[in-house]
Amino acid sequence: MTAIEKPSCYNLLCMSKELICLTDLTSDDLVALIAELGQPSYRAKQLQHWIYKELAASYGQMGNMPKTLREKLARKARISRIKPVHESMAKDGTVKTLFSLLDGRTIEASMMQHPAGKGKWRHTVCVSTQAGCALGCSFCATGQQGFERNLWPGEIIDQVIYFTRRMRHGVGVEVDAVPNVVFMGMGEPLANYDALMQVIDILNSPDGLNIGARSMTVSTAGLVPQIERFSQEKRQVRLAISLHAAADALRNKLVPLNKRYPLEALMKSCRAHIETTGRRITFEYILFENINDSVQQAVELAALLKGMNCHVNLIAANSTDNKNFKPPVHNIVLAFQHELERRHIPCTLRVSKGADINAGCGQLRSRFLGTERG
Repeated sequence: MTAIEKPSCYNLLCMSKELICLTDLTSDDLVALIAELGQPSYRAKQLQHWIYKELAASYGQMGNMPKTLREKLARKARISRIKPVHESMAKDGTVKTLFSLLDGRTIEASMMQHPAGKGKWRHTVCVSTQAGCALGCSFCATGQQGFERNLWPGEIIDQVIYFTRRMRHGVGVEVDAVPNVVFMGMGEPLANYDALMQVIDILNSPDGLNIGARSMTVSTAGLVPQIERFSQEKRQVRLAISLHAAADALRNKLVPLNKRYPLEALMKSCRAHIETTGRRITFEYILFENINDSVQQAVELAALLKGMNCHVNLIAANSTDNKNFKPPVHNIVLAFQHELERRHIPCTLRVSKGADINAGCGQLRSRFLGTERG
């Protein structure tokens, strides 16, 4: 299957020789599918309920659907595009899963849990939007794998559904629990823009997983035209910028996209986004030892963000096989944070999740590919 630049539609899928995937379809597409099968339109609502409310993994679970309809659907459409092939669980409860796609490519996603008080847990699912990535960020395992293709909407949604099933089967987790979703896995989400918007709408829909828009965050390395387009959307989804440097010379090395859209252009688009939407932007800043972790660099970051309605997430790098990008010692991290706070930049020091299972984006897939190619 070739890469898609726009979200799948029912007609496009029908032209394919492959089975349709139900999670690729919008509500209107499901109605069209049901009509083609000679069934009344209310069956589309029932089908949608089984996919997103009951999280059915097979047609056999769809108890109130006629057997003849289930048989027709099975010949026409599959329920999911992804299959888990490897899974790791960290001591902190983070789960990292490698999925195989129908064309043999692989992607990964993770679920993190955080205490939410009174014995409850808040879950965040981090999903991929592309197989591989074209941006080539020097510290990112995915960036070193190269770009393969954009994901279909269903391939993104299926990652969320997979982990939502896990949540419902967890001890002490409410049956109707749904996760926060961050589009921060493999790939650049805004480079798969139309599919991403379709996914957001389906996840947010009361007929979908009914995940609040503000419980979803789109992360970008800085695709300025797409940020400007995203600012005009009516969706209340949060925006995060993978920044990691406050000077062009360093950011050019860490995030090569900066050569095309340097900090001046990026900051201009961020300020416009805040003004247009009224929403705060998050800046993600991974700290690497002796690269971007000095107090002087914190001063530069504070100057760059001065006056913006923003929040900085500071994250000490995960230890990886790449010895060029090591985490700083804790005192250095605290000094960086203190300097931002002293200069009135709101910031939070995030705990790296899943360090003992190499949960950084692309690491599990890199090990898998290395094994397969070796």
